[in-house]
Amino acid sequence: MGAQHQDAAAVARWRRALALKGMEVNGQLTRLLAAQNATLATIKLPNEDKGGEKPEERLRRFLDQIIRAQRRVGTPAFGQCAGCGEELPAAAFDDAPWIELCAPCAASEQQSGLPF
Repeated sequence: MGAQHQDAAAVARWRRALALKGMEVNGQLTRLLAAQNATLATIKLPNEDKGGEKPEERLRRFLDQIIRAQRRVGTPAFGQCAGCGEELPAAAFDDAPWIELCAPCAASEQQSGLPF
């Protein structure tokens, strides 16, 4: 894990962002499951182009991704691409602390049809 991913202030910021996004997605999923008018328009979901995936499946997938990130943040695994192991840029985590893949690995998995 690079020093940029060990910065205590950054780790605290990423933990907070993950908690807030997790609560937001969980709320959307709860409303959706309760058959209320939940909208996905306010949440940027990763890999949104999965054909035939139901909104509930997309929200569950995103929530799972957030939970995995919460478990990794502050550990050596946080900040490394889950595909190739390369270090991800710390600045990317300010926008999306749940990211798991570098751009080349994400593009490769989208083309292969894998879930992540």
